[in-house]
This record gives sequence, C-alpha cells and structure tokens, in this order.
Amino acid sequence: MRDAEPGSDSAPDDDDRRSRTVTKPLLIALSRAVEDFALAPARDRPMAVVGLFQRTRYLTPQLTTWERIAHECGDGAAVAVAGAPPPQIPPGLACVRLADGEPAAREWSVTVLTPRSGATLVAHDMESVDGSARSLERGRLFSARWSFRHADAHTELLRLRHQLGARLGARRTGALDEVLSRVLPIPGTATDHRHDAAADRLARQLSEERRRADQAENRLDELEPGAERDPRSGLPTRAFLDRWTAGSASGTLPLGLVLLRVQDLGTVNRRHGFRAETAVLRGVARLLTAHSGASGRAVRVGREEFLLILPGHDVRSLATVARRLCETVTGLSSAFPFVPTPCHAVITRTRNRPLPLDALWAALDGATGTGVTLLQS
Repeated sequence: MRDAEPGSDSAPDDDDRRSRTVTKPLLIALSRAVEDFALAPARDRPMAVVGLFQRTRYLTPQLTTWERIAHECGDGAAVAVAGAPPPQIPPGLACVRLADGEPAAREWSVTVLTPRSGATLVAHDMESVDGSARSLERGRLFSARWSFRHADAHTELLRLRHQLGARLGARRTGALDEVLSRVLPIPGTATDHRHDAAADRLARQLSEERRRADQAENRLDELEPGAERDPRSGLPTRAFLDRWTAGSASGTLPLGLVLLRVQDLGTVNRRHGFRAETAVLRGVARLLTAHSGASGRAVRVGREEFLLILPGHDVRSLATVARRLCETVTGLSSAFPFVPTPCHAVITRTRNRPLPLDALWAALDGATGTGVTLLQS
C-alpha cells in the first residue's frame, strides 16, 4: 500500500479532496508545515494552536518548536498525548493526558487559528503498514486531511475544544474561546483551494521521493545483505528486526506475532548433511514468506526458531495463520522423507515495544508436542 495521490489536475469535491492515505514521513512533514505556519511572522492575533501526537515519544523532538509556539500564543497553545506526558513541559504550554482507549489517542493533528487565517492537519491511525517502507514506523498508514483554509481550521479548533473539554482547564479554554469568538468571515476564502493545491503538489512529491529512497535502499540490501540477511535460509535476521522496529512506540501499532520452532532442525546437518539442512531451511523460509503478506516480515531468530510479524492481525487470524503454517511446515517431510519437521508455534497480539520475544520464547520452551499456543498479552 502506498501514499494516495494527494491532489489532481481537476477540482475534486470537498469530501474526496480531504481524504488521503499517507505514511508516517509525509504526516510528519505536513505536521511541521502547519507548525511553521503558526510561527510565521504576522500581526494577526490572538492565535490558538492545538496538537495531538499520540505518544510522548513523537512529541519530544518538537518540544522546542512548541515552546516557541507557546510564546507566540500565550494561553492558546496546547498539546495532548496518551500515556505519560513529557517530563519537562515548556513554560506556557498546556499538556493534556489522553486515555489509551479514547479516539483522540489514535489521532495526530495540528490546528492553527487566528481571526483571519488558519491551517489544519488531522490524521487517524489506520493501524496498518505500507510493506514497501524501509521500517515499520516509516510504513505506518494514516487517514489524513489537511487544509490551509480559514473555515476548515475554525471547524477543527471547535472540534478539539469540545473533545478535550475541561481537561484543558478554564484558562486554556478561555483562550481558545476568545480566538473562536473573534474569527472574521473573509469573502471568497471558503471556495479558495489555491493554498491546498500547492500543499498537495508538495505532498505528492515528498511521497514519491520517499518511495524511491526506500526502494533504492531495499534493493541495496538485496545486493549486499550483510548482517541483516541469513545466508542459509535467505530470511532477515535479528539485526534486521532491530532496525526495522526501531523508533516504534508502545501503545500504537498492534502487531501479530508467531514464534515458530521447527523441532530438531538443529540436528539435520549432523544427521543428513549440509545440503539437507539448507533445503529444509529454504523450504521453511518459503512457507513463512508466503504467509507474511504484503506488510508482514518473516525473520530467523534462532537455530530452530522463526518469527512471523503480521501488523494489524487479531488473535483469531493469527491462530489461523499459525495452524496453517504448522501444517505446511510439517508437510515438508513429504519432500524430505528422512527429515521430519514437526513444529510448535506461540502467538500473541501486542502493542508493546520492544517486542515481547522473551515471553514468547519462554512459552515456546514450556510447550509440549506440536500445535499452537496463545500467549495472553
């Protein structure tokens, strides 16, 4: 799945124009563009700026920018994150703590409003991944809309004002209400799409550059795999797993995990030779890759252990995949009649980072026979 084309040569209707599927790098670029809009020199005051960033990990790199925004806004600057807030909030910046289960915890947005101008970006986590992206975090997909029209920013600030409500505190809500009450209708701006057309063009170019860069690096990995590719099975290694999951925050993207152990695989070389072991490894790798889908990854994590990572999968679909995988891997013994390939799998669905590999491994060590075991998250 790729970033949707943000814009076209014709003028689309409003609903179609405002709905996009974007990856994380484009989302960050648009978010920072709206922040820069707030900091651009202007006499148009008062100003309100509200941002939702899912997790503190994503807000922290921008705290210096938000300190400047708070300085410009006075009491009209606020951010919100799920989980623990940053340990040091810049002076003048309000920080609302969101509950993990509320819809706002899946939102990434920045909205700026003054009496005469405004800009807004609103994105919701789709909890899925673009499989062609260089890393898990870069591939995260969001349903986004953005606009540099005054009326759109006014609508979004009203929504955020009611969504965050009393958690902002009386002083902050008063500052937002003052900006909202002083908004001036400007003739012609409701149908003026010129700023949005320019932003769409830039967004499309950024998306294309991101895809080209990721494709080039992925191709380089294929030509020079290094430590990230196991030469025997052809599968990625733990080194790849560490890089691919780096930067991913707990509480966001749900991942389905299948840890598979092919029993006695480590003894095949001694009993049947190097070629037999390589053939079995390649066979297991082929089956794992076939079950990984467009966005998943199969990784060799041990001598006999393999990890299948399936973004967005629920426990029921994981169990189905794991059962089929065990059946097909066991079926390899028909191709290699002297090499039995019984296996056991442990599955779980998690939003935790780092991945709970130790818990999966312990459950696998404690399992007996063949089949599938569910590790409760």
